[in-house]
Amino acid sequence: MTNILLPKARESQPNETLQAVADNIYLRLLLPFTDVLCFFALDLGGLQPIARRLAAWLDVGHPPTLPVIVPPQIIIITETSTADLQESQLLEHFLRLLALETRTDPSTCFAAIRVVTLLPDGHISSTARHRKLKESLMHTSDQVRLQRLEVSMLFSAQHFDTFLREACSCFTEALNKPFDFIRASRIVNPPALDLKEHLTNLLTKINTIRELKNFAIPLIASSLLLDGYHPDTHREFSARRVSRSDENAAFRPRDVFRLLYKDSCLQACRDSVHLQDPAILVLPSGSVRMIEDAFSELFMTLSSRPTNIAADLHHKFFLELHHDWKAFQLDNTCLICLRRTPRTSGMVIKDRPPTAGLRLLTFDRGGCLQEEIGLPYPVQENFDVVFGTSGIIAIRLSICGWTIEQATENLEHYAELAFQPRSLWNTEILLISQFLQVIDFMISYLADSRYSADNLEAALREAFGSNRSMLDYSNATRIGTCVGLPVTTIRDTSIYVFTNYNGVGTRSRYHVFGPNDGSSRVPFARCGSAAPFYFKPKHITGLGTFQDGGLRENNPGNLTLEETAVIYPSIDELSLMVSLGTGSSRPSDIPRMSPSRGIFQDGFIARLLRVFKLSFGSIRGHKFRSRRREGRKEQYFRFDMEFDGPEPALDNTTKMQELKTAARAAVHGSTELKRLARCIVAELFVFELDHDPSRENGKYLCTGRILCRRRANHHAFDILMKQLSKKSIKFFVEGRPIEGLIDKLIDRRSAFTIQLREGNMDSCSISGSPFTINGLVSAQELSAPFGTSNHRKRIRVDLADVSYRKRQRVRA
Repeated sequence: MTNILLPKARESQPNETLQAVADNIYLRLLLPFTDVLCFFALDLGGLQPIARRLAAWLDVGHPPTLPVIVPPQIIIITETSTADLQESQLLEHFLRLLALETRTDPSTCFAAIRVVTLLPDGHISSTARHRKLKESLMHTSDQVRLQRLEVSMLFSAQHFDTFLREACSCFTEALNKPFDFIRASRIVNPPALDLKEHLTNLLTKINTIRELKNFAIPLIASSLLLDGYHPDTHREFSARRVSRSDENAAFRPRDVFRLLYKDSCLQACRDSVHLQDPAILVLPSGSVRMIEDAFSELFMTLSSRPTNIAADLHHKFFLELHHDWKAFQLDNTCLICLRRTPRTSGMVIKDRPPTAGLRLLTFDRGGCLQEEIGLPYPVQENFDVVFGTSGIIAIRLSICGWTIEQATENLEHYAELAFQPRSLWNTEILLISQFLQVIDFMISYLADSRYSADNLEAALREAFGSNRSMLDYSNATRIGTCVGLPVTTIRDTSIYVFTNYNGVGTRSRYHVFGPNDGSSRVPFARCGSAAPFYFKPKHITGLGTFQDGGLRENNPGNLTLEETAVIYPSIDELSLMVSLGTGSSRPSDIPRMSPSRGIFQDGFIARLLRVFKLSFGSIRGHKFRSRRREGRKEQYFRFDMEFDGPEPALDNTTKMQELKTAARAAVHGSTELKRLARCIVAELFVFELDHDPSRENGKYLCTGRILCRRRANHHAFDILMKQLSKKSIKFFVEGRPIEGLIDKLIDRRSAFTIQLREGNMDSCSISGSPFTINGLVSAQELSAPFGTSNHRKRIRVDLADVSYRKRQRVRA
């Protein structure tokens, strides 16, 4: 019910201007949400001012909304001391006054107009005096409520509040723009902007009218229903409170289809429905009509189901669909939802928690951390993104799922297979030996490599198989890890990246291979192992010739950061980054000032090689440290080693045991390694809110849970809990231990930290910390009153019962 108060003009503002603003607010903003408008004639100066006001509204016209709303009813309250003056006579008198002011039919804006008379104040009790008005209001509101239910425009209190807020925003931005209830319900979770492209990708595969009717149209309709009717969508109120079927509770399916999907469907049908039989012509409008009819029929089926969940109906559709899916394989469109490009080709069992931060691991070409962490699973499973140049190590660990021990044991074997010299010439005579070295160099130069690529390819086939692709299902896709292997072209050394995911997004200085590039048939490990001088570049027909990515990105840290920003655009910064180097020569404190030693030792070729080698060294990787945010020093770790003399040659397999010993000695027991192990353990914990926090007495009541990424059924969970118990770990919020509830006055954008401390060690932030309320609400999609894209049901929490919960909670 809306009680109308006509505004009074101020001296500084003309009466006409103020009245026009008020009329606009009443007519365009409040009227769509109003069941009954009450005019108290005594307060407004009689019936004439009311008739004049309604006439002004009628002349403007019905407020535009999508879908069309149920118009409100008008109740005019008057006072009379005589019983001779009937309400019907007063109504006739008012309608005559209204007809003198406007020729517009009142029914265009108002469902009904009635007059209610009250006895003057003081004649009877207040309750008795207003009883007739109360009964009229209840009867009228029930009538409008039922009419709103018939057209699916009866909202729950929460949805009503959300719509009114959105209407206020729409009113201030565009006065003449119709308010669209259906689109307003999808502001947080809008339909795919590229829906037309995805529908086109599917429809281009359709060749017969049978495939169109029996496969494409039902699939599109079911996918659109999945997108259009999430849990928590507009339908809950009537399902619980009104004794009517659910089909009248949600937005009507034809309204939803026409406002959200029809344009995309029409454009896709125009561009892509071309059947092989020239005798059959399917008009785009006809295809769209079939999709709309199928969409509406599926909605009726959904409404009649006990669960009333669109995802269940979509799942049932796929189980019953008998079709040859291989003929409709698409790399750029997910056939399950038809609204996004799939990231992986296989099933991802493990998914990243929504509030968790990102953990990056990079390799420079070439088991202490495993020992420090002390958990029984491969250490690489603690990272979300793994990149490596000359990335056989990254591939072994992430794609194949090998442990550190397995990779170490096999490294020497594969190195001996790959680094087999072409000739076995050997002599102790110095002059002949030098001559043979020159001959060997000339042969290597003419062959474009020192070693035969056949040996390398044989070693790679033994390690990875002959037909394996980065996009094949692997251990990395099982655990949800994104793996990248940079390579470069031989002409301009442009950077390309082989990945185990579909590289969606825009990149400026490098390119990611996708399924459409033919990368599924590319020997990726061979391309990434083609180190210049040692092995020939690998030519791929139709793609180009590629070599080791270390020529441009020896330390792939910067490249990894750029790629992470593309594949995780909603995450502002990292939680953890670990960079592992392969060592470099220790720079001399005093520059060596020596005379020229001749053209062979100090000629331009030798000088260029030394400059190239310096630029190629792994010590250059420190440049991306500057990307750290102040106060988050724990997020970046770099482990490398320095040699007192020259670096061992890449093909010097006799030095491998010595290098392994030196590498272990360089980091084993170091404070940085111990701190990294603590950070990795802290990253196993995430914080999630139970619900969107509410403000009470100047404070935000944030109730949530600290969860472990390793679930209770994981084989490492019990060991982790025992370790933490022995180390007397505690969680801290803003430096204060969690012992019950912690209160702090903050706003929704203020950051707060949650950290884990082992004994007296330095605290380490849990994954994603520091947090903000807005960031957590956005990540968990808690501010989506009409449902989320993942169809997850919102958790409803009774705030009055928060203090009685047994689970430990945090107030920030």
